[in-house]
Amino acid sequence: MRDAFLGRTRFEQFRRHIGISKATLTRRLDALINEGVLYKQPGSASSTRFEYRLTEKGAGLFSSSLLAWQWELDWCAAERDGAKSRLPYELFHRRCGQELYPLAVCRHCRRPVQVDDVELPEQALSPQSQLDEIRSLNRLRRVRSATKSGTEDLMLANISDLIGDRWTLLLLISAFFGLRRYDQFLKQLSIASNILTARLNFLVDVEVFERRTYQENPPRSDYLLSAKGKSLFPIVMAMRQWVIDDLDASHSATELIHTACGKNLEIDVQCEKCCEIPARADVQFIEADTP
Repeated sequence: MRDAFLGRTRFEQFRRHIGISKATLTRRLDALINEGVLYKQPGSASSTRFEYRLTEKGAGLFSSSLLAWQWELDWCAAERDGAKSRLPYELFHRRCGQELYPLAVCRHCRRPVQVDDVELPEQALSPQSQLDEIRSLNRLRRVRSATKSGTEDLMLANISDLIGDRWTLLLLISAFFGLRRYDQFLKQLSIASNILTARLNFLVDVEVFERRTYQENPPRSDYLLSAKGKSLFPIVMAMRQWVIDDLDASHSATELIHTACGKNLEIDVQCEKCCEIPARADVQFIEADTP
């Protein structure tokens, strides 16, 4: 999706910049087409090559993609050998002439949305009610590749590990709504114990969860969201909003309450500087300076 928003449309362009096998890329593109996010068309009347372009539904992912992009710049640039300059792009908002910092806000009160300011209504206390709303995203999850070409972009690798894997995403959402212990995750998600252990260890290793011992014998730990983990909340909520906005009238989503204003949570992503919602045409992707 990142490459589609950058204007790449050809199979070889995607493969060169993402650095994955032809078979894996084919599966991902087919999944995006099946979900109505991309469509495939001939490159020209005389060409045998095809282009993959965003549908209206796919274009709706732009807001959450901006948040994901910024999250990588905020949290992951320094982790790659301290090289923010190695990241290929920065964001610029043409409408206000400023560097773009995307901010998730409540549509009603326009305040920033944070994990501590959102709660489930009493009739929907189970986190599972929220997991179902983004189930369609699981089919678009990242397929891991064992090999890299060396030419792939560095952006969004970390974010795809975190929200592109089904179980990792479900653990994050469960943590957003109050789960913190191994047994709670195991029961709520009906997840195999070996998968749960592996995902929890991964989330601790990448500093999204913090492991805190609450019992020595036998050893028991809480898994708490770190500041880095909490900062993923607006991205996941923006993706949830994308799913909700695509629902037809016969379906409805479980409500979330924005405690800052008491309204049902609906998300917009705006420019922090001018408070306008950035359109794709108004966002410029600037190559980072090289040493």
